[in-house]
This record gives sequence, C-alpha cells and structure tokens, in this order.
Amino acid sequence: MIRGIMQHSNFYKNNMTNKSDGGWKKLSSKIVYQNPWIKIHEDQVIQPGGQKGIYGYLEKPAGVIIIALDSDENIYFVDEYRYVLKKTILQLPSGVVVDSLSPKENAQKELKEETGIIAKNWKDLGKFYIGPGHETTFMYAFLATDLDITKVEINQEEDESIQEIKKIPLAKVKKMTANNEIPCGLTIAALNIFFQKFDK
Repeated sequence: MIRGIMQHSNFYKNNMTNKSDGGWKKLSSKIVYQNPWIKIHEDQVIQPGGQKGIYGYLEKPAGVIIIALDSDENIYFVDEYRYVLKKTILQLPSGVVVDSLSPKENAQKELKEETGIIAKNWKDLGKFYIGPGHETTFMYAFLATDLDITKVEINQEEDESIQEIKKIPLAKVKKMTANNEIPCGLTIAALNIFFQKFDK
C-alpha cells in the first residue's frame, strides 16, 4: 500500500499541479508519521510573504466514488458508521484505489463489495481534490448504470461498518442535497458533477 501511496502522489505532482510555485519555497521535508494507509509530511518553508514556517499535509492513495443509477432513476447509498465522527452517515459507495487495478476496476470492485450491485455501463465523471489545503488526495467519480440488483447485499471489509443499503429516488436526492441532508462532502461533490453533466 505504501507503494500505492507514492504512485498516486507522483500522479498528483506530475499531472495536477500548477508549474508555478506560488511564491512558496521548500527548505526541507520529513515524514513525521506513517502507517500502511497514510503519510503525514512536515515541510520547512518560506511563505509567499517571506516568513519562515512549517507546512504539514496528509498523503494517501486516491479514491473512487460511485453513483449507481437504476432504470427507475433511483440512486443507491450506504449508511456507514464512521469511527472518527462516532455516528452513521449517508454516503455513496466509495473506496481506495489500489495499484493492481485501474480506477474503473476499483470502482467496480467497491460497488459490488459494498452493495452487491454489478453495473454493465460505466461513465467517468471526472476527478477532484478532497482537501487541497491540507492533503494531496483526489477522487475518481463514476456513474454506473444498467444495474444488476438481484443480489443487493452488504459484503464489506473488516475495517468497514456499513449498516444499510438505501435506494433513494433521484428527485428526492436533489431535495436532500439542496436541504443539506447529505453530510458527506465527497458524496455532494460527486452528485454535483452528475447533476451538471447528465441530469438535464
């Protein structure tokens, strides 16, 4: 997994950054903490205003997030307990990109694992950063259609705690988004891309 972190970090550095340094100068860099899933960096920097300081940021693999839309215009969500928040929240199926699979293959794997759904048609919605001020992570968003929903079930990994799979009509999803009833920022971002590109 550490190799995966470095691979996706290199993608970030080589393909998604402005060539200008924005007035920042890095004097040194060290990893102050790491585990198999994340690295935390602390850089000694000179800020654009000329002052010396530190800049800490998180590095972890890219992720995938999936909008599974059935023929009756329902979207499939999961209710998952989040340890950090100490509560269950509604969100779209999602997961981490691993080296051995492409982003699309990862998305297919995550959708099947978390919901039991298999989709025949996949569209790339694009990608976006999660928190560009403090982490390098970005997400690949996909639209999955032509769904096989005959075996909808939860089949999660040991570090997940999905409580329920929910099928919500598209019209209701729009209202929930507008009324701030969906607390997951990644879910809101992916839905917004979908609404702009495909839901006319």
